[in-house]
Amino acid sequence: MYLTRKKKLGQSEKLDEIARACGDVWTDTVTWFWRTVSRQGVWLNKSQMMRWMCTRRISTDTKKTAFEHPDMEAFAGKRENPAATLESRYNIAQNTAQNVVKEFYHALDSWRERDNPDANPPFKRKRYYKANWNYTQITLRDDGVLRLSTGRGNEPVLIEWPHPEPKRVEIGWDGEQYEARVQYQVEPDREPKGEKVAGIDLGEVYLATATTGEETWLFNGRHLRSLRRYQNKTKATLQSKIDTKEKGSRRWQRLVISKRKQLSSLRNQIRDVLHKLSRRLVETLYQEGVSTLVVGDVRDIRDGLDYGAKGNQRLHQWAHGAFRHMLTCKAELAGMEVKLEPERDTTKTCPSCGTKNPTRGRKYRCSTCQAAFHRDEVGALNIREKYLDGDGWQDGYLSSPVVAGQGFTAAPSETSNETKAYSSPRGDKTDQPTPFASGEAAAPSTTREAPHERVTTHPTGVRFRPHMDCGDGGSPAISSQG
Repeated sequence: MYLTRKKKLGQSEKLDEIARACGDVWTDTVTWFWRTVSRQGVWLNKSQMMRWMCTRRISTDTKKTAFEHPDMEAFAGKRENPAATLESRYNIAQNTAQNVVKEFYHALDSWRERDNPDANPPFKRKRYYKANWNYTQITLRDDGVLRLSTGRGNEPVLIEWPHPEPKRVEIGWDGEQYEARVQYQVEPDREPKGEKVAGIDLGEVYLATATTGEETWLFNGRHLRSLRRYQNKTKATLQSKIDTKEKGSRRWQRLVISKRKQLSSLRNQIRDVLHKLSRRLVETLYQEGVSTLVVGDVRDIRDGLDYGAKGNQRLHQWAHGAFRHMLTCKAELAGMEVKLEPERDTTKTCPSCGTKNPTRGRKYRCSTCQAAFHRDEVGALNIREKYLDGDGWQDGYLSSPVVAGQGFTAAPSETSNETKAYSSPRGDKTDQPTPFASGEAAAPSTTREAPHERVTTHPTGVRFRPHMDCGDGGSPAISSQG
C-alpha cells in the first residue's frame, strides 16, 4: 500500500527528453510484442521483453528461461532488436526503461484477467510516457534535494524535497505541466471492527449505493453533476470567445489564461468532492463492521451505448474509475479488502423472485412479485449476493420481501440525526424497531415489518431523507448522504 505526495514541476527540455524516451520504449515494446505474436506465435514474457528492450538481445535457450516454447528457436538468427541499436534513443536509465515494460505487462495482465472479448489489449503507440524510478535510483541529499538517476553520463533530475526519502517516484504530464508523484509505502493503520460484506453499486446520479444486507446508504452525486455541467458551460463559453479573437493577441492570451485557471479550479473542486464522498463511504462502512467491499465493475459500461449527445457526455464524464481508485486506497488503509464483481443485469434482476424488469427512473417495481426497491439498492444487493453465493442470486434470495403498497412509512423526527435500522432481507433475527419519533402508529403488513427510515446529517448541517416512496418499502433501511 502506497501513499502519494505530489509536486508541480513545470515544463523543461530535460523532462521532455525523458518522457519522449519512455514513449519510445513503450512504442517499441507494443510493436515488437504484437509483431512477435502475429509472426512467430510466441507471447514473450516480461523478463524476455525487458532484456530485449534494454540489452538488444533475447535468449533462445528455453532451459535458462521461465518461458518455454518450441517456437523460440525462430529467434536463433534474429536475436538483435532492430529498435534498440547501439545508437539507441533510449537515453534513460535501464531501470526506468524496464519500468515502462512492466507497465505494459501490467496493462496486458489486466486485459487478460477481465476475459472480455470486446475489451482491447494495450496496442496504441505513445509519443510521450510517464517515467518511473525505483528506490535504487533515488537519493535524498543532505541539502533536501531529491536526486533521480537518468543513466550513466546523463544529468540527473533534481527536485527540492523537504520530506523523507520515498520508495518510488513517477513523473508524468497532468494536462498543463509535469508533476512528480512521490510514493511512500505504508501499512494499514486500523483493523476492521467486524466481518460484514458490503455491496457497492456505482452510479451517475447516486455516486455510490452501499448495502450490508441490513442497511443501505445512498451517496448523492448531484453536486458532482452540477460541477460537471458548469465545467462544460464554462469551457464552451470561453472557447467561443477565444475563437473570435486573433490568435496570439493580448485579448486572446487573457482569455486562454482565464480558461486555464477556471477549468483548473473546477477540476480541483471535482476531485475534492470525490475524495470527501469516498472518505465518508469508507468511514460509514468501517463503523458498521464491514471488512470486505464488493464494488460493481463498470469499466465496460460505455462500450456499444449511444444515449445521444448529452447522455453520452454525462456517461463519458462519469468519474467511476477515479472514485473506485480513491475508495480502494482509503479502504485498504482502514484494513478493508476491496473486490470487483461484474454488475451485468444486477440492476434489472429482482432480489426477491429473480425476474428481470426494465428500469425507469429511480424506482424499481417487480412485475411478478410487486416488490418495491430503490433501483440502485437492487444493484448493490445483487452485487453483494453475487459475491457471496455465485450464480444463485439470479433466482432471488430475499426471504421476506416487502410488497409495494403494503408495509408502513416511517415518520422520523426532524431533530434526530439517526434512526437505527433493524430489518434484514436475508431473514436474520434482529431486535424489534423502536416506536416512531412522532408517535404515529404503523399500518399492518402482510409480509414483515419494514424498517425505519434512516436520517443522516450532511456536513453542512442539511438533513437529507429519501425522496422515493419506495425508500421505506425496500428491504433494508435507506439513508441518503451527500
